[in-house]
Amino acid sequence: MHSIATAAREQSTGLSEVSTAVNQMDQTTQQNAAMVEESTAATNRLADEAANLARLIARFRIDAGTAAPRMAAPDSKPVTSPARALSRTLAGAFGGRGTAAAAVASDWVEF
Repeated sequence: MHSIATAAREQSTGLSEVSTAVNQMDQTTQQNAAMVEESTAATNRLADEAANLARLIARFRIDAGTAAPRMAAPDSKPVTSPARALSRTLAGAFGGRGTAAAAVASDWVEF
């Protein structure tokens, strides 16, 4: 009798654990379904916004012969940066006029 009662308790515990696991899987499945639904709604909103944007942009027409806007002309003489002047001073102080850093500085372009 005692062994039957013990086996019944073990089965009850096992069924309880299986039930808990199934409930957790069900909750996870429902959460995933809700996220998919939200993603679908967001995708539809984004598609609608893209269509509205395309309609707004369609109002603007540019003639085929119109040239692109010209960029501003760069300054005729670039301004020497204080950092470059300092590096030249330091290079001169250490006798490094022929260093690789000086060679790299010659092709440096300021914006």
